[in-house]
Amino acid sequence: MSLSKEYVVFAGTYAPAREESIHVLKFDAAAGRLVKMSGVSGVDQPSFLAFDEPRNRLYAVSELEDGAVVSFRYDPESGTLEELNRQPTHGAHPCHLRVDRESKRLVLVNYSGGSVNVYPLEPDGAIGPLAQQIAHEGSSVNTARQEKPHPHSIFPVPDKNKGTEAIEASPQWIVPDLGTDKLYLYELDEAAPKLRLLSETIVTPGAGPRHAEFHPQLPIVYIIDELSSTVSVYEHDRSAAKLTQRQQLSTLPADFTGANTCADIHIAPSGRLLYGSNRGHDSIAVFDVLPDGTLAFKQTVATEGRTPRNFALVPGEPFLLAANQDSDSIVVFRIADTGELAPTGERLQLAKPVCLQVHGIVRSAGR
Repeated sequence: MSLSKEYVVFAGTYAPAREESIHVLKFDAAAGRLVKMSGVSGVDQPSFLAFDEPRNRLYAVSELEDGAVVSFRYDPESGTLEELNRQPTHGAHPCHLRVDRESKRLVLVNYSGGSVNVYPLEPDGAIGPLAQQIAHEGSSVNTARQEKPHPHSIFPVPDKNKGTEAIEASPQWIVPDLGTDKLYLYELDEAAPKLRLLSETIVTPGAGPRHAEFHPQLPIVYIIDELSSTVSVYEHDRSAAKLTQRQQLSTLPADFTGANTCADIHIAPSGRLLYGSNRGHDSIAVFDVLPDGTLAFKQTVATEGRTPRNFALVPGEPFLLAANQDSDSIVVFRIADTGELAPTGERLQLAKPVCLQVHGIVRSAGR
């Protein structure tokens, strides 16, 4: 008899509202197989999702010129979603969102709108009216892509206890802005739905910072830079709200000469391996994480599809799921003990997948 662990995977896409654009999938860790459970229509281009696991609430942006954010009730028994409500984002092309540690506030960024939003969450998980909007200002050296602010994501910065133990999400939040080539550190007032700017860090001109990831023990922040196809390593001084760059490495092989932009970044729970996605080279870059938090390039592995905008590590399992936006597929990779990736041959066809969120065990039963 063996235990079969099954995880729920929420998939956001660039599908139109008339089609099923958000999907609920199941990943069977024993078989290494991904299957669809359900889907929901009615949301146009839900390109990024956030799941509030304690309350079984899913939130999605609608990445349009007239942006919106939508809340859903998730039923773990049936694996289905039911819309609760939606709110306008008062900005174009919202592309990333998160829920705070108390499940009382939702924060998001409007990419083309150049702004950061804060919303209160009602007790049932519905989204309240917009409470705060912060407009970024500025531009950078790439006139085609950095003509104005483009905040691309917002992440809570984990707290650290003497550099060895993560305690809980801090009220500090980081916003990488691709358009201004800056990393913004904010503090979230937990008594009210409001962000306060703590600092701005100027990055390498033309880098285009996109997403962030955090070392599980060290005060280190990893930023994947979309435009320069690099990963930048920063030391985070919490008391001073300061980020200091320590390293910047390419995500590409030395002999690659084509066009490429980076997208997503994740670190293994052990803190020993870091992964980033390349669009153009269409690969996952793998890095060894050294004891001081700096990186050493390890390998790139083709994602067996085009434009891996997003990918996910399955918690506690040796698997990585890569969403290939332009070839309509999610490909399963096995992670070796040494961190290398290899495709398992398993894949799920899904239209325009661009966001994967893996959460919790659906079922653990003897077989």
